[in-house]
Formats: sequence, structure tokens, C-alpha cells
Amino acid sequence: MEDSRPIIVGSGIAGLWTAWRLAAEGQRALVLTKGKLADSASAWAQGGIAVALGPGDSPSQHAADTLAAGDGLSDPEAVRVLTNEGPDRIRELVALGAVFDRGPDGTLRFGLEAAHTRPRIVHAGGDQTGAAVMAFLTEKVRHHPLIEILRYSEVAALRHDGTRVTGVLALRGGAPVELPASHVILATGGVGQLYGVTTNPLVATGDGWALAWRVGAELRDIEFLQFHPTALKLPGVNPAPLITEAVRGAGGVLVDREGRRFCFDADPRGELAPRDVVARAVATADATGGAWLDAREVHDFGGRFPGVTRILDDHGINPRKDLIPVAPALHYAMGGIRTDLDGRSSRPGLWAVGEVASTGVHGANRLASNSLLEGLVFADRVARAVVASHQEPGWMEGTRIRPVPARRNEAFISRLGHPAPLRQPAPAFPPLEPEDVATRVADDRAAGLLAQMRQVMTADVGMLRTEAGLRRAQQALADLARQLPPAAWRSANQLLVARLIAHAALRRRESRGGHRRLDYPPAPAPARTPS
Repeated sequence: MEDSRPIIVGSGIAGLWTAWRLAAEGQRALVLTKGKLADSASAWAQGGIAVALGPGDSPSQHAADTLAAGDGLSDPEAVRVLTNEGPDRIRELVALGAVFDRGPDGTLRFGLEAAHTRPRIVHAGGDQTGAAVMAFLTEKVRHHPLIEILRYSEVAALRHDGTRVTGVLALRGGAPVELPASHVILATGGVGQLYGVTTNPLVATGDGWALAWRVGAELRDIEFLQFHPTALKLPGVNPAPLITEAVRGAGGVLVDREGRRFCFDADPRGELAPRDVVARAVATADATGGAWLDAREVHDFGGRFPGVTRILDDHGINPRKDLIPVAPALHYAMGGIRTDLDGRSSRPGLWAVGEVASTGVHGANRLASNSLLEGLVFADRVARAVVASHQEPGWMEGTRIRPVPARRNEAFISRLGHPAPLRQPAPAFPPLEPEDVATRVADDRAAGLLAQMRQVMTADVGMLRTEAGLRRAQQALADLARQLPPAAWRSANQLLVARLIAHAALRRRESRGGHRRLDYPPAPAPARTPS
């Protein structure tokens, strides 16, 4: 173990920044990625990075907007960390050579997005922020002598000694390999491919949640899932191309089949209301005749949104003349593996960062463009904490691993009847052995069962939920799990996560943020006070 190094599972912005910071601190790191380095939701991010660097803005105002969007469930301390440390991470990126869009005077250009009270979104290449930042970080990581990257390396299981996580069982080129680790840092992204239509890449299958759950780590708030309001509506296409929220921030409006701006029926902020509100409004319009994004009055659409323009051109849509058909698609998971503010999970030796983690920042609904910032800020904290932990006596035995603190006001949450984090007697699953994971045949045979899973999740565990629908989903998902071939461990992981989401959604008997129960009224809107 003394010669092992931290293993980072995932190559989005959170994974790569963790690796870069570890290396900058003199620590070797190994990055495992299921496909190519570019196969991440980070690389697909169009909207930009929210950060309080502009004139008239402040971290406290950014925090207030984040807390308001989180619908009463964001952890104020986690939000304070995000908004106070975010500016330093962007300054550091710029100092390293990352290029962001600037105005004629050379200063950073800031865009406005829904639920922000200030223009504070920085972009790179217009709507190509994720791709630009990821390309920059990839070059930094690829050429660093302390970082090793193993592409096409799929983690099948975490290894542990009964107390702490000690490594991973992975597949490389179809062959199983055991990799010891001083720490395992999960940065595996989201769960979009569990649903019928998503904006997430094909690799977003909930791996991290399944891996963590199988070794007894706690999950939190996984019922809160964000549907992006404006995915390009293309029947049968999954992942669905995203029409960035910045188009609405630039003046694009949503209209129904009669040309009416229907979002004002749901919220006085119209198209710039929080995403959960706009997504439900779009879903209603779509179900009753269709919803369209009208961007014909957006100045210099092609120059400001070159990526979206190329997508639309590919499908014969001219945004300067045509209305753009849109519908909601599963986009982001607010909850995940419960961590402290340095990324420690409840299982010693296991850390989580980025979308796979639940830091408490997003609460019930993520504020637009906070995701890339969260990845940078908390990856930096994870890496520094891992390096520091190596200097603590007894860290190898887990004796110095601090428990995950309950930083939210637990008495307040208890009064509202919010469920505790999901936990199990650890671990409750038999370990996978190398001979169990070396074939894809069983998972290929299970493709039809996964298609049924996506139908169930979309119909009954989607944007609008009921007690009857969630119980129906639980039964259907359990039936599908029983039909899986024994060796279909990838499919078993997806069905496990789907069942956990359905269970969490059934437990939360209220409507809040990204969790809307038709059988329970919405919670009162939280007060907007600076943190």
C-alpha cells in the first residue's frame, strides 16, 4: 500500500482538476476513464461557469442566488465555499493559460442565465465552454510526469479491507486487473442514461453511485434530478442535443403552438425562472401541442452560439428564421454520494467529487452553470485533503478519517420530515471477482431489459411523480432485476441505481425543486437572504 497512489475514476472537469492539483502538490495520481478523455458531461457543457467576478457582483450575492435555487435544501456552508473559492479557481485557470471570452476592452465577458440576479457566467468560445476548458485541462494532465491516464478502463468494483477502500477491480482491453490505491476518488458523473431522453453522454450510467453503495457509502438527495428545459426535440435521438440556457439569457423566448409565452403562467420571471419551473412549463406545453424556442431576435446568434448553430444546421433548422422545437431531457443529478466539504465519503478511503457527489451545494435544484464551478472548487479541496491526509499518523488504517458532518440544519430538516441519507449495513453485496467481470455477453443480452428500465424511469420516476407511480416503478424495476443474467454486472448496477432513485423519491413526501409529487403540494418558497 505504501507504493500505491490515489486512483481517480472519471475524466470530467472534477477528475482532471483533482489529478492536476495532486500532481502540482507533488503527488502521483492515476486516472481511469471508461472511454476517451473527452467522453464526459463536462466536455458537453455549453452554458459556461458561474462565478462572482463581474462589476456589482459578489460571492454573497452568488450564494444568495444559489440558496434560492436550491429551494431550502442547500447547505449554506457548502455554498459559501463554492462562491468564495470559485473566483480563485477561475483566476488560476486564466493564469495557467485558459482562454475565456472577453469584451472589446479586454475584460471578461459575463452572461446572464436563469435564476441569476447578475450577469456572472463566463464562457469560452461562446457556447463551447466545456469543450474548451476540458481540452485545456486535458493537455495539462496528459503531459504531466506525475499523472498516468488509462483510457478504456472500466471500474467494476471497489476493493476494501473491511474498514477502508483500498483499490479497484477494473477491466482494460477486456482483461480484469486489480489496482491498489491509497485513496479512490470517484468523479464518474451522472445518471442520465437511466432515462429515455437525456443530454448526458453514453457513459453516464450511474456507475459511481453503484460502486459506492456496494461498499456501504451513504447516498443523499438522489431523488432530486434536473431536467433541462430546452433539449432539441428529435424523436428517437438519445442523447438529445442541448440548446444552452444562455440562449434564453440572450433574449430567446419560449412559445407554445399559438405563439404565446407560456412560462409566465408558471413564474413571473418567465423563461429566466429556475430550471425545474421552466422544465415543467415546457413539458406541459409539449404535451398539449408543442413547445418552441424563438431565438430569431437574438443578436449575432451564430457568433454567440457557434456550437448550437452547427447542431441546428445539421437538422435543417435556421435559428434566424425558424422556431426551434424543444422538450425537457434528464440533465443533472443534484444528490449523490454524501461527502464532507473536502470530498470524504462515509466510507474511509473513498472520496467523491463533481456530479457523482452530494456536497450540499445544489440542494433540491442546481443553479445554472454552478456545475463546472463545483467541479473545480471541490476537486481542489479533495486533492489538497488527500495530500494532507498522507501526513496524518494512522491514515492508512482509517483512524484519522473524519466522519462526514451533518452540516445542514438537521433539526430544521427533521421538522420538515426530510428523509435521512440512504445507508445500508456495509457491505451487503458479495464482492465481484476477476472471473465475474471479463465478458460483455451477459450485458449485451440484457439490453432489452435496460430499455424497459428507461421507459419505467421516464414514465413513473421522471419530472412528475405520484405514490402509485413510484410503487409501480419499484415493482417493475425489481421484476427486471430478477430477469438479469447473473454475469450482467453493468446492467445490475444501472438497475440498482434506478431502484435507489425510485425508493428515495417514494420516501420524500413533498414537492421541492427537482422532485415534484403530484400528490403533495409544493413547499413554500425560501426567503432570499445573502449567506
